[in-house]
Amino acid sequence: MAGKSAAQQVLGREAYISEAWYGREQDDLFGQVWNFVGFTTDLKEPGDYRCVNAGPYPLMVLRDRDGGLQAFHNICRHRGSRLLEGSGNAGTSIRCFYHNWTYDLGGRLVLVPQEQEAFESIDKGCLGLKHARVETWRNLVFVHPDPDAEPLETWMAGFGDQVGPHEIERLVEVSDTRYRCKANWKLVIENFIDGYHFFYLHPISFGDADYTKQHWWPAGRHWMFHRPLKPGQNHEGQRLPVIDGVDSAHGADGYILFPNLALFATATAWLTFHAVPNGAEESFIDIRVLADPRALETLGTKEAPLSEMPSSIVSTKGPLWPHDPADRDKHPLETDNAMLEDIFACEAMQVGMKSPAYEPGPFSGWEDSLTFFQQQVQDFIPSNH
Repeated sequence: MAGKSAAQQVLGREAYISEAWYGREQDDLFGQVWNFVGFTTDLKEPGDYRCVNAGPYPLMVLRDRDGGLQAFHNICRHRGSRLLEGSGNAGTSIRCFYHNWTYDLGGRLVLVPQEQEAFESIDKGCLGLKHARVETWRNLVFVHPDPDAEPLETWMAGFGDQVGPHEIERLVEVSDTRYRCKANWKLVIENFIDGYHFFYLHPISFGDADYTKQHWWPAGRHWMFHRPLKPGQNHEGQRLPVIDGVDSAHGADGYILFPNLALFATATAWLTFHAVPNGAEESFIDIRVLADPRALETLGTKEAPLSEMPSSIVSTKGPLWPHDPADRDKHPLETDNAMLEDIFACEAMQVGMKSPAYEPGPFSGWEDSLTFFQQQVQDFIPSNH
């Protein structure tokens, strides 16, 4: 989709700068949809867990003793304390630090210290962890705070049938980087799907692409995109090997699983791009890069010292260095690095939107996908709320 367009801004300025709007999003959007957790490889062994927030709901997803995935609300049934933090392995049980109430990996309450002395009567069978719903698509894990939520397949609305040709289950992770972006999470997603800025913000970092032939299409609430390479261009000879089964001249595919998980694929890499809200005017962007297993033979295991990375990088690990350390001392627009360019652009828009003088301009035909995305958000956060 390109060319002239009558598409317009759907969301107002408050949607990007207001803490009140942000609070509504947490309750009425993120608390009502499927949320990305990570990869199945993050949860290999019994007791392995990852914690996520689905709007106002702190959740945990873990591997149980039988090898299945379980999802629970991450709150103790005694006083409501958070039980687990971050990610790791809980061992054979989940124990609350506060009063040592203990649950097995199936969520059942198995131990209440001083039960007879401290409580007149207690029915442990009624005080297990509250369930959430967990499902997987290929090797990606998703969780919903409602145990009776619609199936993930229904929510994806045929999205999964259109993703290819990468066999992501056989790829290996080579990089895991967290960025801080001082901008609303929606600006991060809108920048990802904006086809107009490629011509001007990324002339070198994405210089091999033929932007005039880019196109996008919807899949339910989700977004799908492809842009080819320029004639004669391919990904041979790059740092990462061409993925087995993918044409070296494949170009790039982009996807948004609404609301905030982007996927991006080329002939050499397949990555998740997760825009994590952290207030009305700040986001974290978690990018995890998968590659052909042969990449590990050439990349080795060396990691880039965080002190050498640009200030927007919060953490990074894996053998693939995400940036040239020299980028630390350059203006983002002088790095020819797409992520640093995009973060700079999102932060600049955030500053502009805070001005009382701000008013939205018209969208080009290359930006009509923004109207589509904003309408999906608007459906959950009606303006007359």
